[in-house]
Amino acid sequence: MKILIALLFLAAPTRMLHATPPSIGLWEDVIVVDDDTLQLISHQHFIFTNQKLVAPTIFTALKDYGGEIDAFCCIEVQNTTSLSALEMERKFSHDHDFVQRFSHIHGLKYLYEARLANREIWNDKMLLLKGNRNDGNDIPFSAPVIAGQLGFSEIADNHFSSADGHEIQLKTDVSKKKQGQQLIHQFMIEHQRTTFTVPILGD
Repeated sequence: MKILIALLFLAAPTRMLHATPPSIGLWEDVIVVDDDTLQLISHQHFIFTNQKLVAPTIFTALKDYGGEIDAFCCIEVQNTTSLSALEMERKFSHDHDFVQRFSHIHGLKYLYEARLANREIWNDKMLLLKGNRNDGNDIPFSAPVIAGQLGFSEIADNHFSSADGHEIQLKTDVSKKKQGQQLIHQFMIEHQRTTFTVPILGD
């Protein structure tokens, strides 16, 4: 009996860990430009999340191309002090497009400063996206993210499994509004749905 109790005690943390879904959110690769001078103010990476981060975290970005998903590894958050989106809008108020975009991202509670992970762990999709870019020739990019380093670059459909066994679905739709169209990103993890919206880049 004592052995059985001990085994149940040891197994409990594993089940609890498995039951905790990974953080999901949005990567915003932002080029901030002064509206008046057209000079580069800053090149920033931000990650919005649905959960508060308690430790440095690596994320994989996921781009849904209508049933096939490309995975970009990786982006990381080192500083787990959350930021205020409103403060970022004030800080970069000389870029009207930045303010408009950030003020219309809805559905994710937390915001963190991020950066590209060490190039040594980049996959082929990230190398194509960022391998030959710098602040002078980079372009804005936006994509949903999930915590963890996924071991693949392409997903044949909208479903995949995380390393710890979670069944995950990602679907991206375009809102039906003719003016100010938005992307509607929806994660489904073990029947738990998280939906967030973001303006279409360049709209």
